This record gives sequence, C-alpha cells and structure tokens, in this order.
Amino acid sequence: MNHSWWRYALLLAFSAWSVPVLADTPNISGIWNRYPPYADTFSNQPDPPELALVEPPLREPYLTEWRAFRKKREDADAAGKPLPTPSSMCKPEGMPGIMGAHYALQILQDPDVRQITVLAEFMSQIRRIYLGEAMPPRGDVDPGYFGRSVAKWSGDTLAVTTRGIREDVLYEDIPHSDDMQITEHIYLKNNDILVDDFTIEDPKFLTRPYRFTFSYKREPASYKIGEYVCDNQHASVGADGSLDMQLEDAPVPAKPAAKAH
Repeated sequence: MNHSWWRYALLLAFSAWSVPVLADTPNISGIWNRYPPYADTFSNQPDPPELALVEPPLREPYLTEWRAFRKKREDADAAGKPLPTPSSMCKPEGMPGIMGAHYALQILQDPDVRQITVLAEFMSQIRRIYLGEAMPPRGDVDPGYFGRSVAKWSGDTLAVTTRGIREDVLYEDIPHSDDMQITEHIYLKNNDILVDDFTIEDPKFLTRPYRFTFSYKREPASYKIGEYVCDNQHASVGADGSLDMQLEDAPVPAKPAAKAH
C-alpha cells in the first residue's frame, strides 16, 4: 500500500474541512504590469534599478560559473549576437520567471473556485495556485515548468509554496536541484500596487535562502491583454552559440531544373 498517498488524501480532507474560503480576503484580481515599468524595447534606456537581478547566493563552483556565463551573455548582447534564452526559443518561462512579467499578467480570483489563476500575456502561459490544499509528497509531484503551487491566506497575505520545477527550467541562468522550494508572500501595498516577496531554498546549490521582490501596478479595467505566440518565429542556434532568428517565414527555394540525360 502506498502510505504516502493515504497521508496526502487525509491532508486534503482535513484542509478542505479546516481552511474555509474567506469572503473578506483581498481582491488581487486584475491585470498587472511590473512596477516600476521596464524601459521601452527601442528606447535604449536602462531598466529601473528596482528591476535589477539580485545575484544568487550560489555555492562554489556554481557562483563562479554563473558569473562567467552572465558576463559571456552580456558581451554577446553588446556585440549584437545574443545567446539564446528560453523565451527566445519559444519555451515557457516557468517559475519564477513567469512572475517577472516582461509582459502583462492577469490574475483571476474567484471565491467559488479554490484556485488563483495567473495568465501571462507572453506565450499565453498559465499558472495555477491551489488554495487550501496540502503539498503532495515529493514523489507525487510531476516535474514541470511551473511545478505544483499550493497556498493559503494569512490575514491579508497569500502564502504560496511551489515545488517540482524541472531542473532544466532556469531563472536567469541560475542552476537548481529537484529539491528547490519557492515561497511567495503576495499582498497589496495599496489597491494599485501588488507585491510578491520571493524566498528560494535549495541547500544543494544555495548557501542561504535567495530573496528578492517583484512589484506590479494594476492596470485600468479598459486594459486588454493581447495574444502573444511564437508561430512566426524561427529561432536557431548558430555554430558560434549565438541566436539566429527570422521573424518571418523564409522563402522556399525553387527546385533545380532536372538535368537532361
């Protein structure tokens, strides 16, 4: 008998009975963009310092390797020959990348559904956060881009735990193990600013918990999210490791004329 499954079933039953869906929880539904906003793509202006990447407290030799690769990426960008990223190769950003919100996020919070849903404009990604559920045993979480996220309200703060992120899903090139756990504390700073405090724990790769914060500004009700797909992109990696991308379909070459025999 799989005792871990029975323990999980009991936890689910207990949590469903003991954790009510509160009608007075904060309403975080809406469309959100990172705040302060990213610089316009073609402005050549730097992003605000609040958007700067926080260096991860990686163990050695991972920290030295990460710094060297980030320098290589910066040099390639400066030379106009950027290295591929998951986004440029049309792969999902995964966690926590999706919450970086380079394009808008829409959050759906329905009191009749024990779930908070995050819809990303970029590539129409979907993240589901299950309310009032216990985290399944480690072996029962199939690794994925977004893992398994469970949450509960603690006063005005949504506490979210995520596990089961695939080891090949990297946030800002940072390596991690299958033991990585992401904790978020999401709360409204005021009605128009949403804050997401991250803590990432992974003793195999990190010397201490990795902490950083994303903030978002609520968009007006008239704001509409567009459709963003990658079906018009044809990205490949060149022999030098740089990204080669065509934004439109290349013309199909004509077949050579048959030779006379």
